[in-house]
Parts: sequence; structure tokens; C-alpha cells
Amino acid sequence: MALSRTGRRWCGVHLAGLLVVALAAPLPYPGAAVAGTGLGDGDVLVARTVQDYVYRTYQRRWSVVAVQPGATADWDLTLRDAAGTTLATSWYGVGRTDFVVVDSTAGHRPFGAYTAAVSAYTAGPYWVQQRTDTTTITLPPVTHSGTTGAADPDLTFSSLVDHDVITVADLYLTAGESFWANTTTAASSLLLAESDPADPTTFAQGRATVAARQHTQVLDGCTLYTAQRTGWHALVQLGDRAPSTHVPTQGTGYALHRVDPARPLSCPQREFPGPTP
Repeated sequence: MALSRTGRRWCGVHLAGLLVVALAAPLPYPGAAVAGTGLGDGDVLVARTVQDYVYRTYQRRWSVVAVQPGATADWDLTLRDAAGTTLATSWYGVGRTDFVVVDSTAGHRPFGAYTAAVSAYTAGPYWVQQRTDTTTITLPPVTHSGTTGAADPDLTFSSLVDHDVITVADLYLTAGESFWANTTTAASSLLLAESDPADPTTFAQGRATVAARQHTQVLDGCTLYTAQRTGWHALVQLGDRAPSTHVPTQGTGYALHRVDPARPLSCPQREFPGPTP
């Protein structure tokens, strides 16, 4: 649900490579934007000043760029194309991760450069990360009722390691197809983005737009996601927390299960990680 706050809008383990952290050059807050700070795919940059970050799409996949403001700050995100046209914005509140997801699958956004402009609402450090999907999630076929536990072959997983701000994976779904995630609160941090090939304005979406357009229900102790269109969707997982590094690596994950047509209102993994009869 979008809320109004002084004229603003906000809404109230992919194990990828090594964390790369670079400290941006200090400028007086808020300062003028620094043009063209490059974002390498998967790198996490930390800064505390207004900056523009540039990245380029080069694969027929979804991508995402996000800013995490830490527990006490509030930084916002605007995504522009190479011509300077604003494609989408994300303006959440203190401590919340803002993101814009971009559909570069066939027939959608062309390859090209993007500027992710990070602007200040409340001062403090922030972390920014861009991810281009390198993972395709496939929902296994249903072979039996319930689940036997975490190793059940009917399950697949979405995950986010603690040193990442965000991750994205491609998921092909047909209109009306549904799947379960194993908690009642999944929809706030595991978001299903889909675009309309006939509407180019849907090819880039901020967090509030994705959250408003996804179709979810809380049933039987889980969250049920249902696709509205046929095609490649983005499954975006985020943490509303600053990234941190642990040894060994830690993270959060969701167990996903295709809807069993024989038991469409029963969540097979509601007892995850234990078995569900």
C-alpha cells in the first residue's frame, strides 16, 4: 500500500561472486551529483553523498538496481535512460530498500546505458548495487503431495546472501500459473515483477509499482503468487537491511513450490524446513 509522507510516496541464497566494496569520494552533503560512477554487475558500493551511477544492459534478461539506506537514513532512486528520460522511481522510507527493475528480455527494453540517480531525503550512508540476472528459476513438476523436507525434489529456492542488497532471477510463467513461497510475509521481500509487451511503461518499474501489481494471497500459512501474463518474469529478493559479511556466508531464502492442481489451496511446504504431510 502506498502512503503519503510530505508529498513523497513509499510503501508501508543466489550465491553470487565476492563482495566488492568501494568508498565513494567524500563530498559535502548533499552536494552536487557525481556523474557517471560506474556500477559493475554485483558490486556493492557505499557512499554518503548524492551521486549518479551508470550501468549498461547487455543480456536478454531482467536486471535490477537498488539503494539501501541503512537503519536511520532515507535515500531515493530514479532511473533514467541514455537520453535522460526518467523511466521509473522508487521512494520508500527510512531503512527501506529502493529498487528499479528493468525488463530487457526479447521484445522489451533495448540494450543500453542507464543512470541510477541516488538522491537524499535523510542524510547518512547508503549502499547501492546493480544485478543482472544470471539465474533462471524453474519450478519443478509436482510428483507427490506435501513435501519431505528441504531436500524435496519438488522444491526450488530463491535466496539472498547477507553481503548483497538485492538479487534477481528470471522465471517463466504462463498466465494464471501459481506457486507458493513458504512464509506468510514473503510478498514484502520476494517480489514478482511482470511487464506488458504492449505497454513500454511497464518495462521499468520501481518497488512500489511492482508491489502494487503483483498478485499474491496469504493462504494455509504461505504466500501464493499468481502470474497475470505469459512470459519471462523477474523474481526480486531484497533485504531491508544494510549488507554485512559473515564467515561462513549467511543469507535468507524462500522455498518455492508449484501449485498442486489436486490441492490448489494447500501449501505443500508450510512446515518448511520440516516435512509437510
